[in-house]
Amino acid sequence: MTSYLEAIGARTKRLPTGAVAVTWPPTHLGKFGPATTLAFDPAVAEVAKAELCVPGSDILDRILADAATRGLHCVARVDTEGENPPEDVLAANLRFPNATPEVRAAERGILPYLLFNFRVTVTTDERTEFLRSVLLNAETLQEHTAADVFLQESLTLPEDPIVAGSDLAAAYRAACLALERSINADVTGIRSKAEALLRDELARINEFYDTSIKEQYDSRMQDPLESERVFRAERDRRVEEARRKYALTAAAKLVNARTILVPTTTLRVRLANARAAKEVDLEFDAVNLETNRPACESCNTPTETVYLCVRGHVTCEACDRSCAFCDTLACATCAPDVLARCLMCARDACPDHAFTDEIGRKTYCGDHIHACAICGRMVGPPYVKACALCGQSYCAVCVEASGRCTTCRSLAVIRATHEDVARATAAKGEPRNLTKWVRGQNGKVTVLVGKGAVFQYLYVLEKDGTVVRRQKGVGLV
Repeated sequence: MTSYLEAIGARTKRLPTGAVAVTWPPTHLGKFGPATTLAFDPAVAEVAKAELCVPGSDILDRILADAATRGLHCVARVDTEGENPPEDVLAANLRFPNATPEVRAAERGILPYLLFNFRVTVTTDERTEFLRSVLLNAETLQEHTAADVFLQESLTLPEDPIVAGSDLAAAYRAACLALERSINADVTGIRSKAEALLRDELARINEFYDTSIKEQYDSRMQDPLESERVFRAERDRRVEEARRKYALTAAAKLVNARTILVPTTTLRVRLANARAAKEVDLEFDAVNLETNRPACESCNTPTETVYLCVRGHVTCEACDRSCAFCDTLACATCAPDVLARCLMCARDACPDHAFTDEIGRKTYCGDHIHACAICGRMVGPPYVKACALCGQSYCAVCVEASGRCTTCRSLAVIRATHEDVARATAAKGEPRNLTKWVRGQNGKVTVLVGKGAVFQYLYVLEKDGTVVRRQKGVGLV
């Protein structure tokens, strides 16, 4: 801001409130009036009754629009030879674990990009400066890699008017956000180093003054308390100096902005799987051959691993929610409606694998829901009871308080020559001379009880004739 005001010949005066009084030159009276008081902090603006100048404010938008017309902005063109197959570029940049991408359309044209060059200064006990470039698509404001070729002065063109006007204020805000992401790792490393040095410095200071205070008491001075007070005050002053010395400040200054015309391929890509389909727009420039990252529709974060939600949304790895029993996938936004959590194992299940308890109205997965073979009810573990006779589990409604299920309470007499009797007693050692048999059947098993002179024999057979339970006893029926 200071560089801009100096460049146009404006006079500035910093006020005690922290605001800046600006007297505009004659060339800018029509745009800004004779004078303006600017503040870069909302609190200062309120106290000084100044115009707030921050990203998004009208005054900053007008300043950026004026600055864009002054020599810090030029136009360049990048020419490339040959074309790369869109399918190859797409496959090299993005992954689609649960969908198949199909390039429906690919159109190559010349698109304007905005290159912002920043000088970043990070200060602790040392001063570090570095340059960082941010390249944005002027139409979509999506970030691209600023390759070295974009920095070549030889690309500059004299025909500035060939570029349509861009929303430089919005582009500048997007560039600042991209710059923050870009320098985060550098700033974090510098901050960590400064914090380590500060810890060492504070340790030395505390050790020195703790030792000095102890020596005062050990020397049996008549008034060690006064000396201690002096030492502690001096230590506090040294500590504060050390904290200021290693405090981190970071500032970024826009050096220049440049419009670059780059051959760019715009793609229309259809993503599809067995449950959903969606078309997305992507692009890649002829220099970087990097497609832009689609934004997750749940968290709005660009992602190179793209999942397709069952309702047709693009989602990232952090926001995808999968059925534990199949490949159904929902984004974080749709998951509460699409997936249900089993009350027992807390696994998410899609509608094909989630079941509602018809008694308790709770949700369970297929591993924890029980289909009653007698009445067909779907019930959860709290409402499953085992029959005291056949030992099979049914819903609580079909097992009475006596402990017997409906099937075992309705056993009917059959002939000793019945085919189920023959299957149950086919094994060696089974009783074949019993003449009294009763039988019951449901959707899962067949229950047989043979009555002898003293003992009864219980057999529970599955549909294929396999005996799953055998019991010999007295008083079974």
